[in-house]
Amino acid sequence: MNIRKAVDYSAMFAALGSVMEADLPQMELYCEVGKIICTRSEKGAAVAAAEFLREQHPDMPGFSPRNVRRMRDFWQLYSNMPELPGEALCLNWTQNVVIMEAELTAEERRWYIQQAAAQNLSKSEL
Repeated sequence: MNIRKAVDYSAMFAALGSVMEADLPQMELYCEVGKIICTRSEKGAAVAAAEFLREQHPDMPGFSPRNVRRMRDFWQLYSNMPELPGEALCLNWTQNVVIMEAELTAEERRWYIQQAAAQNLSKSEL
């Protein structure tokens, strides 16, 4: 049985609530959610965030625990590469996930981001 320890996520939930009210485009929203989750080191932070977001915004798709972990991974991957997040934000989430989850070097990732943007490549084409 997997029992979570009691952790106070109220600051994270408040930050998530503020971001959700900001009416950001999808990719910017996902990037901000990932950034907020990265401020928490607990293993269950992404799952807690997903539960909070799904409870507070049941009409908005895309906040499964798996997808929220991907948002965290997106932020971790691109936060140290200042030129790539802007380019990656021009793509849709599915394109970004395909590129992010492929085992690519930073240079290869840049190339795929540029090609996906220039040619509007689909998931299968990537």
